[in-house]
Amino acid sequence: MSDPVKVSRRTLITVGGAGLAAALAGVGGTAEAAAAGVAGAAVPTPGSGGIPPGPSTYGWDPADLLDFDPATHPWGRHLRCLVPLAPRIAPFAPTQAHPDLDPGVRLSTLSLDDAGTIYEGRNQPIGLEGHTYTQRFWPYIDVWGTWHGQVLPSVPSDVVADPGAPGRTYGVIDIPNPGWTEAAHKNGVKTIGGWFWPRSGVDFGEFLVQAADGSFPVGDKLIEIRRYFGFDGLFINQEATITAAQAGKLRDLFRYLKAKDPGFYLQYYDADLPNGDLDYQNTLNAKNVPWLGSPGDQTVDSIFVNYGWPYVDPDLSGSARTAKTAGFDPRAVAFAGVEHQQGGFNPEECFTDYAYPGHPGPVSVGLFVEDQFWANAAWSGETTTAAGRAKYRDLEQRFWSGPTGNPATSGRLEPRKPPYRTDVLNYRKWDGIAHGIVERSPYGALPIVTTFNIGVGSTFYLDGKQVRDGGWDNQGCADRSLTWQYWTDGVTVALDESTAYEGAHSLALSGNGVVHLFKTDLTQTAATEVRVVAQGLSAVDIGVTRRTNPGSIEWTRLTPARRSAGWTEYRGRIARDDDRIARISLRTSGSGHLGKVFLADTQTADLAPNRPGSFTVADAGPGAGATRHLTFAWHLQADATAYDVLQNGRWLGRVHRDVFFAESVDLTNVRVFGLVPIAANGNRGPAVTAAL
Repeated sequence: MSDPVKVSRRTLITVGGAGLAAALAGVGGTAEAAAAGVAGAAVPTPGSGGIPPGPSTYGWDPADLLDFDPATHPWGRHLRCLVPLAPRIAPFAPTQAHPDLDPGVRLSTLSLDDAGTIYEGRNQPIGLEGHTYTQRFWPYIDVWGTWHGQVLPSVPSDVVADPGAPGRTYGVIDIPNPGWTEAAHKNGVKTIGGWFWPRSGVDFGEFLVQAADGSFPVGDKLIEIRRYFGFDGLFINQEATITAAQAGKLRDLFRYLKAKDPGFYLQYYDADLPNGDLDYQNTLNAKNVPWLGSPGDQTVDSIFVNYGWPYVDPDLSGSARTAKTAGFDPRAVAFAGVEHQQGGFNPEECFTDYAYPGHPGPVSVGLFVEDQFWANAAWSGETTTAAGRAKYRDLEQRFWSGPTGNPATSGRLEPRKPPYRTDVLNYRKWDGIAHGIVERSPYGALPIVTTFNIGVGSTFYLDGKQVRDGGWDNQGCADRSLTWQYWTDGVTVALDESTAYEGAHSLALSGNGVVHLFKTDLTQTAATEVRVVAQGLSAVDIGVTRRTNPGSIEWTRLTPARRSAGWTEYRGRIARDDDRIARISLRTSGSGHLGKVFLADTQTADLAPNRPGSFTVADAGPGAGATRHLTFAWHLQADATAYDVLQNGRWLGRVHRDVFFAESVDLTNVRVFGLVPIAANGNRGPAVTAAL
């Protein structure tokens, strides 16, 4: 069976994500217009073009790869992920939202990490667009991949800025947005860039050149950029026939990558067969399984099975048998594709028909552009308002947690029946990801702290005081995700951007009941200090579920200790116990907002980082109007994991790197800037200043 969306998918990645709609609609836009939009003018249509000021990624062809030198890359330091891949705790069924759901089924995604941005030919990790999409359901994802094309660096800037211009040549390779890699790694998720063939102006043989010593120069450079930029691998999307000889060399290249860099994750799209012919199998079978290699000598790590599997291998048992016969764990190497870009909540494929509570799935699942609903809403302008963002964040919650928005009660409320890929926002027909995938967790040690920062906002707050009144986006500075959004009993919870204690969001709570926050595996070395910041609530209790008694929650009443800027900090302690903590919950009464949750060992709860030892600022050119772009640099310190850059108390941004680019800064009255280090427990250290 041929791929039902081959043409549209190829068109999408050729012009790049949101740029498809812009190209078809004929809209235009510039970076200058975007900056004007921040100041109150109409926001340009997403995907309408322009080159983001400052750091941005681009497409790579073999020549770009071979020329790569970190010392000469114009924005290399600004595009690195320095956040290591966090380990995840072992599965523990009693504290799962569905205790009878098998944790062996895994999930990979291919997503638009630029959904909603006006920029299309380049990928901007940090910007001024408070309406773009960020991911907050990382606990269900094992491997996340970027899905859009990026224009080569050799393409003239005026051509890059116009999605309809001829000569906008896209690279075969694009790396994932480094901010998304930072957020993914905090949650234990691997990130993979994109490899798309065919591309114009490139000879496929250039990738396959092998030196006399047996090395692959392009392979060595792929390893170098993976390690330098800090991501985990590539999604190999071969969508054109190559020769049989090239197919053999391609397998040799993949085997070389895996041998030299075992951490290089490769997921291969069910497209080209060993003889090089383009032919989708829609199942894992004897023709495409050779791309896996053999156990102990793998060519690729997994295969993304094409979307036609319901008509070829309806229950996916054939794919599972093929993997087992080849010596592999089917759920580690086979990901059945589900096409959400056109299908939304009503795709033709339904993986929860074979993986659901009480029924282990035979293989794993791969989602294709599950965030298209946000891109569509952005194109129509709906995400430019707080109400519009709330509407689509609610839809996002129902996509991941199920139609009730509660993962413990996931499962469709209406039957699925043809025609599919219609009525695509009707979440009542959708089981929810939580119905087939067990929630994972990186919470194996203290401290745990969240202010519900999702890496995007229309404002920013510190200690309950507003310190920014313009939009911003930076997925990389998001907090680790809540494990469930939202597993509740008796209380309603919603993400709310009307107020915040730190960041741009809080949780709005109403009613009397319980919200489960974190799946954990915590060994206490001392009493655990608990601090919860809230407003409007009449009572707050912290609850812990112990490993040996998972059916019971131990509750501790928190007492008001400090009030500031309309917020109350509640404090308490959880006595040390040899029995490990498997879940952390809150019990609240009344209606109000939750601004922060903090847990740490009592001995380390108040530790703060030292003052940074160096800090410099430099002019990086004209911004919008009379503003200037600025770059900042400093030395990383062992006692800090993040840094805030401020201008006279106004927040410019937060990063985990040793550099920061600030777009369009008004220098009329203030040319002195501060750098504040932030520890792993969220405590802030003394600032160091620098003047321009």
